[in-house]
Amino acid sequence: MEIENLSVNKVMRRDVVTVKPSTTLMQLIKLMQKTNRHMLPVVDTDGVLLGIVNYRGILNIFRPFSQSVSEIVERMPFVEKVADEDLDLDLSPEMGTLIVVDDIINTKFISIKETDTIKEARRLMRLHNVEILPVVSEKKLVGMLSLLDILVYIFKELDIIEK
Repeated sequence: MEIENLSVNKVMRRDVVTVKPSTTLMQLIKLMQKTNRHMLPVVDTDGVLLGIVNYRGILNIFRPFSQSVSEIVERMPFVEKVADEDLDLDLSPEMGTLIVVDDIINTKFISIKETDTIKEARRLMRLHNVEILPVVSEKKLVGMLSLLDILVYIFKELDIIEK
């Protein structure tokens, strides 16, 4: 089977759940919970991919300082180790409506073109240590490609699961 040479658009999922920059934190969390997705693409009204938002972005906005500063502090022998700061968040109820996706969007993301090959997609996934890539055509989001999508395609071709 020559899946490596297939174009991404043959394997990707087209049914993508997206959010807008104006989506509130409350709406975002409810959507992530409902769809069981920890990463969602952010698009404008024309469908142009602006970035991604994930649970790490949500956590990072509430941390008193960045993860890198935390790691440096932990290496200092004279400083007591801090408890799990992922759970030590400074929260108030108003944040659910005051914080929007635009506050936590990650604009430094990796995407792939729908005409690229599965081989290139896997190379990018390994290189950037990700298991899912937004798929674009002329800057517009047209789908998502995950490692699971690739495996499902292979399993279907080998008649391991139904087509």
